[in-house]
Amino acid sequence: MLHCLRPSQAGTPQNFHPHTLPFQGNSADITSRSGSQASQTLSLTNEYTSALQTSSYSEIRVFLDIETERPGEISQEQLLSQVLRPNREFVDEILQHAKPGFVTDLLWSFFDHSENKARLCLKLTQAIRRVRTLISPLDDLLDILPLDSETDSLSSPQCNRAFDLLLKYEQLENPFPDPESRNVHGMRHCFSDLNSQLESLIKKSNSRIRYVHWVTYGSALCLIGTIIGVLIAGIIIAKHAFIALAASTCLPVFIPSKVEKVEQSRLIQLDAAQRGTYVLHEDIITIERLVNHLYNDIEVNKRFIKSGLWRGKDMHSIMEVSRQLKRTNIYFQKQLTDLEEHLCLSFAAINRARAHLIYLIKLHQGDRS
Repeated sequence: MLHCLRPSQAGTPQNFHPHTLPFQGNSADITSRSGSQASQTLSLTNEYTSALQTSSYSEIRVFLDIETERPGEISQEQLLSQVLRPNREFVDEILQHAKPGFVTDLLWSFFDHSENKARLCLKLTQAIRRVRTLISPLDDLLDILPLDSETDSLSSPQCNRAFDLLLKYEQLENPFPDPESRNVHGMRHCFSDLNSQLESLIKKSNSRIRYVHWVTYGSALCLIGTIIGVLIAGIIIAKHAFIALAASTCLPVFIPSKVEKVEQSRLIQLDAAQRGTYVLHEDIITIERLVNHLYNDIEVNKRFIKSGLWRGKDMHSIMEVSRQLKRTNIYFQKQLTDLEEHLCLSFAAINRARAHLIYLIKLHQGDRS
C-alpha cells in the first residue's frame, strides 16, 4: 500500500553514515562551505547544473539499456540508485537539518513519492523487457510465415511451432499491472493529494506575506506620523530619549522583514514542490493510459488466441489467429516503444524536479538563522 504522507520523525534518520553524494563532492564539502552568499549561491548553482547534466535522457537510456541487455546482473535498488538524482541519502542528509513541521513533512512526501514513481518506472521498464522476451519468438515466426495469401498454407513444422508459441502467449501472465490495481492509480491519488495540500499551504503562506507587508507598512506610517508629530509640537527631546523612541518605533519595521524573508524562502520551496508534484501527477496519468492500453491489448490477444485454438492444431485456425496478431503487432510494438521512451522522459522529469527542490532547500537553509 502506498503511504501518502511521511511522519515527522522520518526527518531524523538513525545511524546516519557518510556516503557518496550525487553532486560533485560530498556532504562535508557542501555543509562546511563558508563565505559570502554570492559564493554559496555560485557553488550550489554548479552542483545543480551538474545534477541536471547527469540526469539527462541519454544517460538514463544507457542505464536502462544495460539492465535490459543483461537482466539480473544488477538489482532494482542498485539501478534506482544509479538513475535517481539526487538519491535518497543525499535528500535525507539535507532534510535532516530542516525545521520539523508540516511543511517539512510535505517536502519529505514529495521526495518519497517521486522516488516511488521512479521505482514504478523501473518496474514498467522491466515489464516491457519481459513482454519482448516472451513474444519475440512469436513475432519472428509471424514475419516468415506465409500469411499474406489466402491460398498459402503452413507446413507441419510451421503449424506445430506456431501452435506452441501461440499457446505460450495465451498462458503468459500479463507483465503490466491490472488497471484495477493500486500500482498506478494509487500513486496518482497520492500525487493528487500532495498537490492539493501544497496548494493550500501556498495560499496560507501568501496570506502571511501579505499580512507582514501590511504590518510593515503600518509600522512605517506610524514612525513617520510620530516624527511629524514631534516636529509640529516643537517638543525638544533629549538625545537618548529620542533614540529610545525611534528604536521602539522602528522595531516592528525590522522584525517583519526578517519574518517575511523566512516566509518567502518557505514559499519558494513549497512552490517548487507543488510545480514538481503537478508535473509528475500529469505524467502519471499519461503512464497510466499507456500501461492500461498495453495490458488490455495483451488480454485481448490472449482471449483471441484461446478462442481460436479450441480445435487444437487446426491449420486454418492457427493461420487466422496468426494473421490477426500480425496485423495488430505493429501497433502493439509502437505502444511498447512509446511507453519505453516516455519512462525515460519520466526519469528525467523526476530528477529535474528533485534537483531543483533540493537546490532551493539548501540555498535557503541559512534564512532561518
